[in-house]
Amino acid sequence: MLCPSKRASYHPRFMLLKASESELFFDLLKQAVKLQTSSSRLGYSYFINDNKVTLTEAKSKQDNFAIQDDCLASSYVDGEKLFGCVRQPENSPIKLDPGLVHQANGGVLILGLRSLLSQPTLLIKLKQMVFQQEFDWFSADESHPLPLSIPSMPLDLRIILVGDRLSLADLQDFDPEFYNTSIYAEFENELQITSSDQLNMWVDYLKFIADKFHLPSIAQSAYNKIYQEAVRFTGDQFYLPLAIDWVHGLLVNASYYAQNDVIDASSVALSTENKLWREDYLKKRFHEEFFNKQIMINTQDQVVGQINGLSVVEYPGYPLAIGEPTRLSCLVHFGDGELIDIERKTELAGNIHSKGMMIMQAFIMSEFAINHQLPFSTSLVFEQSYNEIDGDSASLAGLCAILSALSGQPIDQQLAVTGSVDQFGHVQSIGGINEKIEGFFTVCQHQGLTGQQGVIIPASNQRHLCLSDNVIEAIAHEKFSIWTVEHIADALYLLTGIPYKDDNAISLYKLIYARMQTMLLQDKKQDSWFAKWQRYCKK
Repeated sequence: MLCPSKRASYHPRFMLLKASESELFFDLLKQAVKLQTSSSRLGYSYFINDNKVTLTEAKSKQDNFAIQDDCLASSYVDGEKLFGCVRQPENSPIKLDPGLVHQANGGVLILGLRSLLSQPTLLIKLKQMVFQQEFDWFSADESHPLPLSIPSMPLDLRIILVGDRLSLADLQDFDPEFYNTSIYAEFENELQITSSDQLNMWVDYLKFIADKFHLPSIAQSAYNKIYQEAVRFTGDQFYLPLAIDWVHGLLVNASYYAQNDVIDASSVALSTENKLWREDYLKKRFHEEFFNKQIMINTQDQVVGQINGLSVVEYPGYPLAIGEPTRLSCLVHFGDGELIDIERKTELAGNIHSKGMMIMQAFIMSEFAINHQLPFSTSLVFEQSYNEIDGDSASLAGLCAILSALSGQPIDQQLAVTGSVDQFGHVQSIGGINEKIEGFFTVCQHQGLTGQQGVIIPASNQRHLCLSDNVIEAIAHEKFSIWTVEHIADALYLLTGIPYKDDNAISLYKLIYARMQTMLLQDKKQDSWFAKWQRYCKK
């Protein structure tokens, strides 16, 4: 027997790597691992003679179970590919075929986690054999045992299981103890840029990918455009992508437009323009609903209790998020103090949206120091919204609409608003900022740019801006604007032209407070004993 009774113990033998299960990544990871591993072992060989199987050490790489490489990788495996198989042709002796565990024996095997989780029996057997350091042959069909006894093979493997966050979560549910016997690591999909040295590292990474896959060289003029596309992909000016599939895809697309075997700025621009053209059909059809006034958006008037909010729509199977302007309206009427959220009443709102509405109500109750029931009710609705909505990115717009309705002061419809608020009125960052701005700009451009139109965004979202060239051009020519705010008071001043609070002049706060006091006095008069006696006498 070649399997020793006492083996050296190396723990852990498994590594869990959070990364993309792409063939490009597997190839690069395999090469990186091979640089760190080296083995002179040849592996083993099985001999079959007169229905007797013997195991010996391999003499050369040509032996049937010799080691093929120090590191092998596969994103998909099945039982035969991973463990090999026993074949018995009719009227012929049996034949043993090696699997990946045999071909990488003594080295490292990189496997896709999603494939193993879909075949949990393989994962259980692999874990057992790796820890036992011994490969035991088994029949794929339990109803048909092996035709003869096959000696076990010594197994010395390190396994890297690559999977995304969801696959790792599924593994944790399937085998909670797996993490205790494994190394955990993550491949960073993004590189944080805090210095010029890190930016140069990212540029070197691009050059490495281009050279590795035999793509045209990258000209210096191309990096500005590549950086713009990279920021658009990550959604943050201080993070650049390391995702191999995205980088490779961008360079491959640009290479089709390369001149003299060089990727320059025009190559990247043309490839990006062509990509957007291919993906633009659904977005254009969506915008036509605004152009044909099937969805009503006002971008030029002033209206009390109405505001242009911004949201993002994502369609299954469509690669782009579409920015959608949304009209929010608010009405105030006598009532019991309820803030009526029509979306929630009709069960068209998610939990996060409902949380935002409660925060808005808490702000109003706290801001005006009300220790009794409000003498009125307000109703807030997303006009022409027929699907379920969620998120709190419209809470700033909704609160501005409510305060406009309470004060009776109109909101400039040339402006759109996005952002969430807390109970103190501080404006918080949201997602999809570029798509939202571009969606409102497209509608404004169709209805006619006035030079006063623009979008109010949270100040903390400034680092996420990476707008399309036509929006940047309109801003440069002062036809469109973007304002950043940190508190709802800043947004209200831009929307109404009246300060929210001002001790020396008229303000929205004073107007709202005066209206509340007037309503309360009317309520008190109606509830006085004299008013009750008058109503009784009329009966």
